[in-house]
Amino acid sequence: MVSPYDDQTLVSGEMPEFTLEIPGRTDHGDFAVNVAMMLARAEKKAPRKIAEILLEKLKQQHDLWERVEIAGPGFINFFLPAQSWYAILGDVYARGDSFGKSRVGEGRRVQVEFVSANPTGPLHIGHGRGAATGDAVASVLQEAGFEVQREYYINDAGNQMDTLGRSIFLRYSQLFGRDIEFPEDCYQGDYVKTIALEAQQQHGDSFLNCPEQEAIAHFSQSGGDAIRAGIADDLTSFGITFDNWYSEQTLYDRELVKAGIEALTRDGYTYELDGAIWFRTTDFGDDKDRVLIRSGSQP
Repeated sequence: MVSPYDDQTLVSGEMPEFTLEIPGRTDHGDFAVNVAMMLARAEKKAPRKIAEILLEKLKQQHDLWERVEIAGPGFINFFLPAQSWYAILGDVYARGDSFGKSRVGEGRRVQVEFVSANPTGPLHIGHGRGAATGDAVASVLQEAGFEVQREYYINDAGNQMDTLGRSIFLRYSQLFGRDIEFPEDCYQGDYVKTIALEAQQQHGDSFLNCPEQEAIAHFSQSGGDAIRAGIADDLTSFGITFDNWYSEQTLYDRELVKAGIEALTRDGYTYELDGAIWFRTTDFGDDKDRVLIRSGSQP
C-alpha cells in the first residue's frame, strides 16, 4: 500500500477559502497564506506536506518573488524582491498628491466621532492617541470620496458634571479661608484650583452668599466650559479640528432621552428589575441586557 504522504500531487478539485495576509513580523515575509492547512482535510495530508508540494510549484515562478518558505504548521511565506516595488514609483510621482485617492465613497456620508473626553479635566496621552487615530481614519475616508463629519461628543450630563461643580466650589471656598476637608471622590487635579482662583478673581466672594446648590450648578457649567475650551485649544495645537461639538446635555434639555426611552418601552424593549430600567439588547444579539436607567436615577 502506498502512503498518501508519498504522493507529490494534490487531488482535491475544490479550493477552500483561505487567508492571504501581511505578517506582523517582517522576517515572516511580505505575505503569508494558510492554504496548505485549509487543504489538509480534503487532501488527507499533513499541512506541511501540502505546503512542500505547493512550494515546488511556486519555485518555478522564481521571477515573482525572492524566496518562498514554509513556516510553523504549514504557512507559506512569500518574500518579494525589492524591485517589485519600484514599478509603482512612476505612478506615485505622476499622480502627486492625488495618488491613493479613490471615489469609492462618493455620494455617501459618514460621521467619525472620536476623543470625546469628559469635560471634567484636561486631555492626557491616551486622548492624544485617540485623536491621532480618529483624525487619520477620517482623512482616509475623505481621500476615498466620503463626505466626512468629525464629531466630538461632549459628555456634559450626569453625575460627573455635578462632581466637577462641587470640586470647584469647595476649592473656591477654601480660597476664602474656609476649613474644608476636600473629599476623595472629588476631582483632585490642580486645574480645579486654577478654575476656582479665576472665579475668585472675577466674582469675589459672591458665590459664598448664595445657596450651595446654585453655586455648584454655576461651577458645573462654567467649569465645564473652561475645560472644553482648553481641550479645543490643545487639539487645535495638535492639528485636530472638529466639524461638530455635540452636547449630551442638549438631548436632556429637549427631552429626547425621555422620548427615546418611552419609544423603546412602548415597543416592548424595556423592563424593570431591582429598581432599574433595562434595555432588551439580547433581542439584537447582545450577550446580556443593558441598564438604561440605574436605580434611583432619572432619564
